[in-house]
Amino acid sequence: MIEESRKVLFREHFRDYVASKAIGEFDSLSEVQRSKEMAMFFAERIVLPRNPNLLPTVDDDLRRCVVDGANDQGVDLISREQGVVLIVQAKYAGQKKIGHRTPESAADFEYFRSVLDRLRRYRELKMNQSLREVAAEIDWENDQFKLCYITLRKATSDQTAQSWVPLPVADVPDLADRTDLQFFDETGLNLELRDALSIERNEEISVELRFSENEGSVPYVQLSSDEGRACYVGRVSGAHLAELLGRYRQRLFSLNIRNYIGDTVTNKVIKRTAVNNPDEFFFFNNGISALAERVVPSNEDSRVLICHNLSIVNGAQTVRSLKNAHAEDKEAARKAHVLVRLTEIQTKRTSQEQEFLDNLTKFNNTQNAIKVSDFRSNDKIQYDLRRRFASLPAIAGRRFTYKNKRSDNAKGGDIVIAMDEFTKTVFAFLYGPDDVFGGTAHVFDATKGGGYARLFGDSTGDMLPALSNDLFSWYAGIWFLCDYARLEWREESRRTQEPAIERRWLFYYALHQFLEAVYGDSASLRNEICRLSHPTWTAQKDSRLGSVIRRLSKFAFRALTASYKEAMSQPGFTHRNFFRKESTLMLIRREATSIWDLVQEHRLDYLLREEAQW
Repeated sequence: MIEESRKVLFREHFRDYVASKAIGEFDSLSEVQRSKEMAMFFAERIVLPRNPNLLPTVDDDLRRCVVDGANDQGVDLISREQGVVLIVQAKYAGQKKIGHRTPESAADFEYFRSVLDRLRRYRELKMNQSLREVAAEIDWENDQFKLCYITLRKATSDQTAQSWVPLPVADVPDLADRTDLQFFDETGLNLELRDALSIERNEEISVELRFSENEGSVPYVQLSSDEGRACYVGRVSGAHLAELLGRYRQRLFSLNIRNYIGDTVTNKVIKRTAVNNPDEFFFFNNGISALAERVVPSNEDSRVLICHNLSIVNGAQTVRSLKNAHAEDKEAARKAHVLVRLTEIQTKRTSQEQEFLDNLTKFNNTQNAIKVSDFRSNDKIQYDLRRRFASLPAIAGRRFTYKNKRSDNAKGGDIVIAMDEFTKTVFAFLYGPDDVFGGTAHVFDATKGGGYARLFGDSTGDMLPALSNDLFSWYAGIWFLCDYARLEWREESRRTQEPAIERRWLFYYALHQFLEAVYGDSASLRNEICRLSHPTWTAQKDSRLGSVIRRLSKFAFRALTASYKEAMSQPGFTHRNFFRKESTLMLIRREATSIWDLVQEHRLDYLLREEAQW
């Protein structure tokens, strides 16, 4: 499998990606269009699998991060999630046109290095609206920045040397400490893609972990629990960890669910300590926690443990920083040592073992709240949802597959329901877009007051082990209703380009509010929607029920448009904030009620009362 992944070429996969998106014939696209899609491909297929906190996980939301076009200030894609700003500039070049020797433009890369200065001056520069709204939200005192310049041309030695060195911003002196700048040419992109694919394929690795010598003592200590779990504790050289990261890349962190950019300032402090004070590094660093499915002492070297599927669950920043220190000063990295705690876990993932693994990962990451959806994917209730959707009747021979893990492979022809999309859809319908509550992290926050606890918790705040039949019917009915209405939303948004209906999450909320106004009784509405959990009706595209949903959608569009116009009349209005302010939800509720009052006044109540026989 690993040998197969080494043959992966970014260029070939990119062409397949464009074909899969039905964007048009690849060869008919302009280089500007190809560059824009290349930024999307890089974000979706390379960044997202390895850094789930850096980008929206749903395709439509991710595509809105593309700001390429007039007045884009050298930015093709920008996203700000959880205090990290990701900026991508892509340069496509055809193979025939450039061969493999044409270097990347020095001027273009130099311009990109100064991108933060331009974003800082967003009020005075010409900038398209989408980019301006992200720039206005940046917290320049605290945010971290990940800048990626990607090209299919060849990097020059100067460009390689200038990586990690963004140009300074005059009034933010510490910005460079919070910024990572990376330059990827075609060779680098091939490596990055292979690494990302190896994670999605869950490729197995066998790592030889070499402990440092302890004069007059054993190289590591083996501890055991009453349950028979084994743990190995010892020192490991920073140079050895750097070599492991160079060889195995992101696969070394396959179970680290917080695998995002990390604290850039901390990374640089760790590196500086390793280079300047390697002998004291062990005393200053908290150490590394790792897991492995099987640990076997080497027959050839008493200091080596052979670790099957080793994964670092805490200490990713330390390892990455040591790799940077190793690149700067190999001897210093060799002298720097780190405390490593290696825990052996069972290969077979029983529910009990999975719970132990979840707790071990969680308690080893207490310094930052774990809110990403990847952690929730192992919840019992997610497996319950998977089982329930699998038991639904097939539609035209196609069965339903609920994917609670991004790496799961559905059978060809299955109707796939992704966990992220399902959870965000139900939450948006019931409570509003996640942006109103701070972003995707809220939807997957299982602590008291979090969106996930609101959907899947009991009255005490504990997570439900499974859904009741009624609750599953309610949520599944919401899903099938919104999924059907989404087709109407897509057609309407393309046809009118009305800014108020740009995002389907707010449309789902407006649809719910109009239904609430129609029924007036939440219990009755819930019963009706529960009936939609039997999916056979979705195959009847020309049914009377489908006609009703299309009409309902039009009233939801009307409520959104009226709310947008009302919001525009308020001081300080911005398009982006319309989708993020709680006051928008109040406007929509009010407009939905007003519209239904008008419908009744004109005796059009047959819309649902008579024609729709749910």
